[in-house]
Amino acid sequence: MRHPAILTVVWICALLMLAGTFTKMPGQWRRRDFSNYYESAWALRHGIDPYSTNLTPIGAQLGLETGGLLHASETPPFLLCFEPLTCLRPRVAFWIWTAINFSALAIAMYLMLAHRRGLSGRTAWMLAGLILMSAPVNLNFYWGQSQLIVLALMVGAMRAMKRERDGAAGLLIASAGLLRAYPLLLVGYFVIRRKWRAVAFAAAGIAAGVFVTVAAVGLTQTLSFVYGALWLTDYSVVNRVDNLSLGPFVSRTFWALTGTASGSSADWTRRAAVAVADLVVLGMTIRATLADANRGDPDWRIYSLWIAASIMLSPVGWHHYLVLLAIPFVQMVAAAADGRASARAVWMAALAYLLSAVSLRVFNRFLIPPPTGFQRTFPWIVRALEETSFIALLTGYIAAYWFATDRPRNQ
Repeated sequence: MRHPAILTVVWICALLMLAGTFTKMPGQWRRRDFSNYYESAWALRHGIDPYSTNLTPIGAQLGLETGGLLHASETPPFLLCFEPLTCLRPRVAFWIWTAINFSALAIAMYLMLAHRRGLSGRTAWMLAGLILMSAPVNLNFYWGQSQLIVLALMVGAMRAMKRERDGAAGLLIASAGLLRAYPLLLVGYFVIRRKWRAVAFAAAGIAAGVFVTVAAVGLTQTLSFVYGALWLTDYSVVNRVDNLSLGPFVSRTFWALTGTASGSSADWTRRAAVAVADLVVLGMTIRATLADANRGDPDWRIYSLWIAASIMLSPVGWHHYLVLLAIPFVQMVAAAADGRASARAVWMAALAYLLSAVSLRVFNRFLIPPPTGFQRTFPWIVRALEETSFIALLTGYIAAYWFATDRPRNQ
């Protein structure tokens, strides 16, 4: 993989992939997900509750397409941080937002790949090319998403802990949690690893963020986020096959096997199944953490596992969330160079990377718009293909779990 010819091919593919994505982006300033960010933050800036107000009229006024995102679902701190961009025209704001995301990706890649033990120059360049050509990265740019910022914050926290700056790590995870909520699960990593300084700074950062948000937008607007969170559990959202978190997958499987729908008399069984599945994954993650006798977390094995778990246990997750798996994958490659990673973990990570690309192609080719001829002819094959995105996430979690629990060969 480090041969110059292969490296050249990978980078050509990466640049072509990025070029193809950016050529499709000029009209994306008016479409989701960026349009929803802009409409929601614009409403918040003008004293309108974006969580309970239909954003369609606002979108029409601004020249944006609301689509199915009728209400805000982002956290109040995220919208508050996004507000300054609404002082600019949407088209200009979109490209500034894209530049912010590209900068976040560049920072994350530098912190992950530069001057790392176990990574030669060629290996680092190979990983950089694979990251740039990955489907999740390109989707983040295409949809104007925000997971690249979360990636940079998580990588920054990892590097801060490496330098024994646990307070800074806690603040970075608090920032990620205030922006996207689901990264708050990583506070559990701090607690179990007894990084009390990180826990204290994370708690202080969260409290400060909430206080600033309430002071800026008011308590009523802040608490209204509950409506946005409830929307994420709506049947129309959970039943989407590109919603790849564990809970939605269990719900869709339950509905497919029982022939019931949300709100039926058997719905309590589905909720119980979701709770059990979440507890199993959380329990496996905690067990692996407690079983690790080395409190230094070499190669950031346990930290990588908690990142994968945060996506699995998020109430909602989309394909672009998989960009966060770049952290455990890079850690595995660096460890494998010195024989400190099991072969099955590395191969499972490679499979997850492949499935992250295949699942997107399968979804676009066979499942949109329904019902296609393929769907009518092979319904059960389609049912399996529909869940390829979840399988990509599951294989990523398994790879991280094996990386955390398998004993390195040189020990």
